[in-house]
Amino acid sequence: MSNQLQSQLTGIPRTLLMTTRARVEEHQRPDAIFRDPKVAEWWPLLSWDAALDRFYSPIAQLTWAVRAKLFDQIAQRYLAHHPDAIAIELGAGLSTRYHRVGQGYRCWIELDLPEVTALRRRLDTETEYHRFFSRSVMDFSWMDELPVCSPDNLLIIAEGLLMYFEATQVREFIHQLQQRFPGTTLVFDALGSSPRSKGARQLAQLGAPLKWFIKNEQDVAAMGLFIVNAQSLIQENCRYPSRIGIYRWFPWISKLPPLRNACLVLETTLTPNRS
Repeated sequence: MSNQLQSQLTGIPRTLLMTTRARVEEHQRPDAIFRDPKVAEWWPLLSWDAALDRFYSPIAQLTWAVRAKLFDQIAQRYLAHHPDAIAIELGAGLSTRYHRVGQGYRCWIELDLPEVTALRRRLDTETEYHRFFSRSVMDFSWMDELPVCSPDNLLIIAEGLLMYFEATQVREFIHQLQQRFPGTTLVFDALGSSPRSKGARQLAQLGAPLKWFIKNEQDVAAMGLFIVNAQSLIQENCRYPSRIGIYRWFPWISKLPPLRNACLVLETTLTPNRS
């Protein structure tokens, strides 16, 4: 793997190195919450960006690992009830979810920008059942290229993605999905903090500013999504008290709205758009 290819990752794509490292380190732990041998296989071929060191921490590593686990569990539950399912991961980065939990799907698709997909092609193998789409999620032509299936057999995953778009773009994205795939399951995470939070300021310094925030899941419901389940990432982190260090007091206050809603993993169903 050449460093030159790595150097092309800037802005939002650059952040994939941090979430990839988080999964590698989780896999290597004796008490890992999941195993990810594929990402451990890829990691020696990748070049870590030392400038990211100041943005990476044990708490960030745990949070990204817990988030990955929550999305894995949703994908597993979905497949259990939809044996003919198709999944597409939007803004997939170097996700290895297909290799962890997705091989029972009829087709699993990874979508990301050309520079990210080019990197994936150096690491992963595209097949009839595991396909790579190279474009922006806001280039809605990808919706026309999905394999034919009933909407209730389609799982759309947007992990760590939508918060990087303006609210108007998120609304248009959901509108397009509602028009084409009513009844489909859309799973994503949303932030309840603000552009002034420490994490948001750090990401802005990386050239990946956060743009879309919600107050709680009712803001999402108001966009025409039926909320199947909402999980607080802060509360889920509290399931691992030995790893949250000085934050061990979080379970007692994580039910307060500012913390509970700081990051939500939302499993939703696309309702028909009536406009």
